[in-house]
This record gives sequence, C-alpha cells and structure tokens, in this order.
Amino acid sequence: MDQRDENSERALRARWTQLAALGLVMIGLAPFLMLGAALLWGLDVSEEIAFFVPPIVVPWLGAFLVWRFGTWAKIVAIVIALAGLALLFWTAFGLAHPASFFDFVPGLLVIPGALIAIVASIAGIVAKRRGHMVAAPEGGERRAMSVVIAVVGALAVVSAVLTISSRSSVDATDAAAEVDLHDFEFDRAAYSVPGGSTVVVRNKDPFAHTFTVDALGIDVVLGPGEAQVVTIPSQAGTYVVYCSLHTSNPENPTSDDMASSLQIG
Repeated sequence: MDQRDENSERALRARWTQLAALGLVMIGLAPFLMLGAALLWGLDVSEEIAFFVPPIVVPWLGAFLVWRFGTWAKIVAIVIALAGLALLFWTAFGLAHPASFFDFVPGLLVIPGALIAIVASIAGIVAKRRGHMVAAPEGGERRAMSVVIAVVGALAVVSAVLTISSRSSVDATDAAAEVDLHDFEFDRAAYSVPGGSTVVVRNKDPFAHTFTVDALGIDVVLGPGEAQVVTIPSQAGTYVVYCSLHTSNPENPTSDDMASSLQIG
C-alpha cells in the first residue's frame, strides 16, 4: 500500500462521527455565547468565569477527540454530553424568551446538542463495528447536519430580529422612580414611591429580566434594552421586588439573588 492509500485510509471515519462532533460543538457554543455577551456588555463575570469556561472547553475538546479518534472517544463524548446536559439544563428555560437572543439561542443548543452527540456517538460505534466508514458526511448524516444547522440558524435569526425590535425607550417625566436592571442587580437597594404612581423600569443587560412583586400582582418581563412603565398599586407597605428569572428565594432573598425592596407610602 503506497503512502497515498495509507493517508486515505486514515482519513476514513465511522458514519455519524461528524454529527456527534457537531452536537458537542453546540453544547460548548451555548456558554460561549452567554459569557461573550456578558463581557461585551461589561458585566462582572469574575465569580462566574470558573463556571462557564469548563463547559466551553470540554465539549469542544470532546468534539476534536470524536473527530480524530475511534470508539473510546465516542464513549467519552457520551459522558461529556450527559455532563453538559446536567450542568446546563437550565438554559432550556431561555426558550420561553425568544425576544432575548442570549437566553433563547443557548436553549436551542444545549439539550438538542447533547441528544445529538449521544445518539450519533452510539450510532458511530455501531457503524464502525459494521465497517461503515466514510471520508465525509453522506446520506442521512449529511441531511441531519444540514437540517440541524438550518433550523438553529433560522431560529437564531428570528430571535435576533425580535431582540432588536423589542428594544424601546419610554418617557420618564412623570415617573416617581426609575429602576435600572444591570449586571443582574437592581440599581438601588430600596425604592420609595407613593401609591398609584408609576415607575420606569429599564433592562440594561443582554439577558431578559423581570420586575416582579408577588404581593401586588406585578410581573413584568423585560427583554434586553427594553423599558416599560409600571403602575404601582395604592397598597401601602414594604415589598420584595425581584427578577423571577434570577432569584432562587423571593421570600427571603440573599445577596446572590436579583432583588430589592419597594416601599409604598
């Protein structure tokens, strides 16, 4: 066998290998987009960087191993996909917010990417045992890759358009207070407003937030760059106002929760 034949033989891979690698790339792309958005918007990621970097690097390393090596790499890919699914399952909640690109698109990537990586890795192991080796994706694998890329790409474009079109500004002239949501925090530890007044709430983050006061029946969702006028009921008292998407305990929020205090007098 001459050198050219040896190189051609080494270039052959089990069917479904490239699809498995694509699934892993999708998993790593989700936290990459979220971390990139946070950095571009100047958010403080010093405490989150250690959480986001491994889910980016490990799946992409797994994609290289799957593409370059054989059965053992596909077993590793299955483990990585399951770990990514367990660690990043919460990104699926972003699918409820198509007008928030950096919430919605990661939701499109993680769970489908993990399922694709797992199923395609198993199929690749079976294909290798049966001697189904290819130099490039073909047949069902090529069609599957095309469909995945087309669907994710189209939905990402729709989300980007909705995100841009939902950006808004409002007149704050008559507002009793202005509330800025930035870096996953309210801009003040407490707000004091008269009953029956209005407040202007602005979301300055690249992710969706809410302005929620359970006791007053207020639950306003704000996409990135969106501003809304919220009418405050005439019920005197002090209430917890929080973002329902980024608060784990609204009844007794901690410093890790995105919450503040609203006093109505």
